[in-house]
Order: sequence, then C-alpha cells, then structure tokens
Amino acid sequence: MAKFLSGIVLGALLALGYVHYDWELPEALQLPARLQGNLISSATESELYDLDGDAATRQRALEVYFANRAEDAAKLDAQAGHPFLDALMRTRAQREARQLLMNPSGAEMALSKPALRAALERKYATTDVEVLKRAMFMEALQERTFLKAWLEKTDGVVTADNLAEKLARAARDPTLPD
Repeated sequence: MAKFLSGIVLGALLALGYVHYDWELPEALQLPARLQGNLISSATESELYDLDGDAATRQRALEVYFANRAEDAAKLDAQAGHPFLDALMRTRAQREARQLLMNPSGAEMALSKPALRAALERKYATTDVEVLKRAMFMEALQERTFLKAWLEKTDGVVTADNLAEKLARAARDPTLPD
C-alpha cells in the first residue's frame, strides 16, 4: 500500500513539475497517455482557477488543459455556444479577407498586358475596367471557399458590387456587419 501511495504522490509531484517548469520524464518512464493527461490536468486546476495568479501561469495552465483534455474543452465550447470555434472562424475569415484585399494590384497588372486584357474581356464579356476588376475579384473569392461561405453566412449574399465593402468589413472586424 505504501508503494502505491508513494507512486501517486510522486506522479502528482512530477505533474506539478511539468506544469510549472515544463519537465518531462524520459519516454520509457512516462505514464500511459490517459492517466498522464488526467494527472497533469488535475495539477493544473489550482493554477487555472487561481483568480489572483499571473496571466502567464494561467495561460500555460490553459494550454496544458487543452493539450490533455481536448474532449472536455470541446464540450465546454459546445455548452457555451461555441465561442472558441467562432473566434477561430472569425480569425481565419479576417486573415483571408485581408489577404484578398492586399492583392488589388494583381488585377491592374493583368489588365496592363494587352493579350491578357483581351482574354479577360472575352471571358467576362465586357471592356469596362471596373467591371473587369470586380469580376476578377469575385473569381479570386471563389477560390477561397471558406471565406465566401463565411461572408454569406454572416453578412448575406456576396455579389461583385458589394464584395469590396464586405471584405473591408470582414478584414476590420468580421463580427460587425455595417
């Protein structure tokens, strides 16, 4: 019985060392993954729920919690209405919108080449430069299926006429339709 209790105490101490100092045992001496995750997560609870603790320690405790209890974190996210998942999607949409907005010179460069401009005029059946640019912009959006779907879900139908303003809004703060 004493060996069992000393093993649990040693495991808890090692888990605390992992949380606070990022220590790890050699691979051959490590506990099975599930048991290890439970011990480590239990050790982090005091740091995770310490309201007076410093932000860096709580951040590390949260990282350890997510690494060892991913299922619990996903359940909590679902119970709260998916704020973490929404934040991930919002961040990706914002990044993709910024990337798309940063490439307006590509259309101008393509239209400055006579052969390419002629091909684009045939493709889009117009010679109006602004219409060509909007059509090329829409085509670039079609390649970004996540961004297009996200924009339509959060901000309504996306057309060539409203694409630039929707992207600008998404790049600024994708949660606030103007």
